[in-house]
Amino acid sequence: MDHIHLSKRLQAISSFIEAGERVADIGTDHAFLPIYLVQQQSINFAIASDIGAGPVAIAKQNVADAGLTAQISVRQADGLASIMPDDAISTVVIAGMGGQLMTDILEAGQPQLDGTETLVLAPNRHQYDVRLWLDQHGYGIIGEDIVEDEGHIYELMAAGRTRPDVPYSEADLRFGPILRRQKSPTFMKKMHREAEKTEAVLEGLADAQMVPLEKIREQEKILSLIKEELDAHDER
Repeated sequence: MDHIHLSKRLQAISSFIEAGERVADIGTDHAFLPIYLVQQQSINFAIASDIGAGPVAIAKQNVADAGLTAQISVRQADGLASIMPDDAISTVVIAGMGGQLMTDILEAGQPQLDGTETLVLAPNRHQYDVRLWLDQHGYGIIGEDIVEDEGHIYELMAAGRTRPDVPYSEADLRFGPILRRQKSPTFMKKMHREAEKTEAVLEGLADAQMVPLEKIREQEKILSLIKEELDAHDER
């Protein structure tokens, strides 16, 4: 197999993984990320894990074609169940799924984690749920990035068992503490998209019958937080 060329999203994820780490890629699909990292000689051991037999078969073939069966262990398992103590995993990557499924995997996989691992997470929606889970379980966000790849905007985060100097605000959990400080063009593009989407939701709720007032208030609060981010950028 030729050297792997990653998508912009996977390339951004790879930048969070330090040299020499022992990596578990959960939901690996085709095992492109572990293969790339080993080919780059950034790491020398990885678990490529997926719950589906089809993705696991493809991942095994890709790893074999790359001649990396000694360095990459492909396993079929549910969530973090593929990680064994002897693996000495130091970085866990979970990407390519919604935030609610991601938090379910993290919650169920607590016995597989000893708290020293770095979590590299790239939920493709419900990022708030992931940041809230991290905060509630003693993890601090140590790195963030936001990238646009083929029309989709992805938020990426790295977390470890470290508390922030100041507790996270609701806006930090909603939009990302580091992303909010950086306010990159891609971040601002997403904020504008989120404002439009939330306004549309509120319009729909206004036209609906028997809508709980609590639902409307929640969306109004989110829209207010988004507008604060937009206003803060305009004032810079």
